[in-house]
Formats: sequence, C-alpha cells, structure tokens
Amino acid sequence: MRYKIFFILFFLFVLFYLYINHLNPDNVKLYLGAGKFFETSVATYVVASFVLGILISIIISFFYDMGRFISGWKEGKTGKRRQESKDFFEKARAYDLRGDREKAIENLNRIIRKTPDMEEPYMFLSDIYISMKEFDKAIEVLDLAETNLGKRESVMLKRAKVRLTTKDTQKIENELKEVLKTNEANLEALVILRDYYISRKQWDDAYESEKKIKKYIKTDEENREFLGIRCERMRVLFADKFDISSDDIIKELKEIISEDKRFIPAYVLLAEAYKRAGKLNEAGRVYGRGYSKTGHIIFLLKMEDLYIDRGNPEIILKIYRRILDISTKNYLIEFLYARLCLRLEMIDEAIDMLNTLLAEGADFKGLHKAMAEAYIHRGQMEKAVEEFRRAFPAEHVYIPFICNHCQSKKVEWSDFCDTCNSWNTINVKKEDFLYNTEAAELKVLYEGEAWDKE
Repeated sequence: MRYKIFFILFFLFVLFYLYINHLNPDNVKLYLGAGKFFETSVATYVVASFVLGILISIIISFFYDMGRFISGWKEGKTGKRRQESKDFFEKARAYDLRGDREKAIENLNRIIRKTPDMEEPYMFLSDIYISMKEFDKAIEVLDLAETNLGKRESVMLKRAKVRLTTKDTQKIENELKEVLKTNEANLEALVILRDYYISRKQWDDAYESEKKIKKYIKTDEENREFLGIRCERMRVLFADKFDISSDDIIKELKEIISEDKRFIPAYVLLAEAYKRAGKLNEAGRVYGRGYSKTGHIIFLLKMEDLYIDRGNPEIILKIYRRILDISTKNYLIEFLYARLCLRLEMIDEAIDMLNTLLAEGADFKGLHKAMAEAYIHRGQMEKAVEEFRRAFPAEHVYIPFICNHCQSKKVEWSDFCDTCNSWNTINVKKEDFLYNTEAAELKVLYEGEAWDKE
C-alpha cells in the first residue's frame, strides 16, 4: 500500500512538471554572478527548487533527530547516574541513622564527586559536620557547593547560619545580604539579619529590616519587636542629640504608646525625656499613666526616685496609701510600701507593714531581708540576725525579676532582655505578686489622683 501511494505521488509530480513545462515553453536564465548564468526551462527551475527544498528539509530533520538522539542518550546516562547517586544518598542516610558517620560521609563525598550538580549531598554532609561541631568542614562543603552549583539561596542561608553559630560576625551580614539579593522575601534571612543588627545595636539597620519583615508577618510579637527597635532608636537620639531632637523623640514615643498602651519601655523613656527637659510634672504624669495601664511596679519605683529627688516624698507615700486603700491583699504593693518607709527611715511604719505581711502568710527572702534591715535601724541585732538566717541564701535584690519570654533571671528591671533579644517581657519573678493590670480601680486611681501635685 505504501508503494502504491508513493507511485501515485510520483506520477502526480511528473504530471505537474509536464503541465508547467507546457504552460511555460520559454527558457529562463539564472545568473550566478560574474556574468555567468544557468539557462533552463521554467518547469525545470520550479521543480529543481522544490526538490532542493525537500533535500534541505531532510538534512535539517536528520541533524535535528540526531541532536535529539544524543540529548536523549545523555539524559538517560545522567538519569542513570543521578539514580545511582540517590541510592548512595539513601545509604548515607541509613549509615547516619545507625550512627556510622564515617561511612555516611564517605558515601556523600562519593556522590559529590560523581554528581557535583546535586544539592542534597552538600546540605546533608554540612549538617553532619555541624552536628559534630566541625564548623570549618561544614563551611568548606558549602563553599564547594557554591562553586559547583552557583549562588543558591539555600546554600548561602545555611552557610550564614553556620557563621552565626561560630560568631563569625565579619561575614554574616554579607552572607545574608547575598541571600536577600537572590530572594528579598526570604523571611528567615531577614529575621536573622534583624537579630544580628539588634545584637550589635545597629538600630537603624534593624529598623529597615523589621519594616520588611512586617510586610509579611503581622503578629503581636512582631509588632512588639518593631516598637522596641523604634524605642531604641529614640534612646540613641536621647543620649546623643537630645537638645536638637527632643521634640521628635517625645512625638515618636507618644506614637509608640498610642499604638500599644502596655509597652512599658516607651513610657519610661518618655518620662526620662520630660525629666531631662525639666518637665518633672509631665514625667510624673507619664509614670502614673504607665502604672494605670500596666500595673508594673517599675513605675512605682521610678516615682519613688522622682518625688524623693524633688524633696516631695509625701506625694509617693500618698500614692502608695491610695493604692493600698483600693487594692487590698496585694503583697507586692504592701512590700514596696514597707521598703519605701525603710528608705525614708519611717522604721515603725515599715515594721508594722512587714509584720502584717508575715501575719497574712507572705513568706519570701526579700521580706525577711527587709525585716532584718528594719531591726538593724532599731538596734535589735539579735532579731536582725534571725531574719537574715531566714533570708539565707539571700538574693542580691529584694524583688527578683524574670523575663517572661525566656525565663532568665534579672537583678533589676530592664526594658530589653539581652538573653532572648525581646522587649517588654521583664516582670516580677513571683507570680503571686502580679496584679490585675486592667483593673478598673487603677484607672480610677490615675484619673482621680494628682500624681504631679507638689
């Protein structure tokens, strides 16, 4: 059947040639250049052109098919080699799970030599070296991966993490920036870079990184990070350029407070700004507002210093007594009031309050330490020694603080936990002391009390 079709097509082609030749009996000249030409009939010229086109198409198709054949052969060979590498990779995993890391490393190195364009062996081998704390070898493997694979986001990010572990701060920033050049939306790289800037107190750089992060992550924790960085930027201005930037500092801190009325660092720094500007009444108002919104004792401690330094201790005494009238059975406030009485050498009132706490069942080392101090003021050394024994082993401070985020202990309150790089997380250690910071009586207290009255 195939030959019949071929014969029919050949017969039709001959008829086509005869027909064209009959219609065009004259010859045509095909000039070749330099006065030379080739003379033939129109039909022969048309048919020759047609045949030549077919031949060229056949030659092109031949080379195309040969190219496909060679490419397919190479892909088959590469696929076979890659499959062998995958088998070796699974063996390496099995060896690692069995704890035979030497064989795992041997298999992974064999894969890298045989299939240098396969990413997984580099990453797995670097993980093994990292777990063995051989960080230099992990870096070497990742450098080799970059040489063979080019600049890949995953490889560069892992190398940055290794450098972070080894505290190789000279190269971390550049590594992370390279990752972000490849993918500016790499959140992991952005977060590591931001934390790196925070650890080095490069607040402007941290601010720019955090702005990018907030485009993708909208959580309360991330918002607190942003507020903290903004607050630290104002702290730098406060220390270095307060005279020319005081208005900007106060404005920014007020904006931070308006965004989060429970963000303690902004209240504290704003009050410090007012104090430095000589606006002590405004500072007192800020402390009062901060306490009414958060219930955090740092504001009471700050108010103690403010009013005692001003020579108006009666104001802070009045504030404490007003709080105690409203908030009964608050051991922390009662203890702070007793300490204030000791500070002002109101020994009898201090001992009465401390005895009240003991009678109510309060029992912590700071309480006994304060009681010992009170007895020393009275000259009752035997009772002081007994209280010191109850306080043993005494802590460095009367009221220990703790970071609610990482649980690290703190000698004193700070706006920033340098252990976990978080803001607004440090509070009183004992949970029994924590007060309902949203209680309506605190708001009534602030609104009805003249915190700044002379």
